[in-house]
Amino acid sequence: MKKVKKVKKIKKVRKINKVKSKKINWKLITRIELLILAVFFVIGIYQIYEYVPGVKEAVALATTVKPETFTELYFENHRSLPSKITYYEDNKFKFTIHNLENKDMNYPYEVYINLNGEKQIIEKSSVFIKSGKYKTIDEDFTISLPTARVEVIANLINKNQQIDFWIEGAQ
Repeated sequence: MKKVKKVKKIKKVRKINKVKSKKINWKLITRIELLILAVFFVIGIYQIYEYVPGVKEAVALATTVKPETFTELYFENHRSLPSKITYYEDNKFKFTIHNLENKDMNYPYEVYINLNGEKQIIEKSSVFIKSGKYKTIDEDFTISLPTARVEVIANLINKNQQIDFWIEGAQ
């Protein structure tokens, strides 16, 4: 009996030693724990995203790129704008409206001269421009009264945008 007990005890010790001698793969266990933690984190973020009011909208606003919308208004060939008044003849210039509003637009505009503080309309009209396109408008005006200086203004009425230049008269 003692021999049997001793043999059982030896087998038990060998079994314990066998388990102790096996190396535990701590790197694998750590990776599995991190993976489980990451899965729970993702599930938690998803729950917050789905069930907390306003989070969806905040995420959409933070991650959506909204294109900038604007209209360009400029003179064509600005270096050749009239600099001296030619009396009783046409004084010509061109300006361009470039639609970058990301939608088709109707642009009411007016072109006028400021003659000694008095607004004199040259043209008042509107132009329809498709998104991304532009329209160049030719203008001409005649001045018959001698004056020192005249301001010429192109105004986009609904955009509160205007451009101008000055021309000199006879002294």
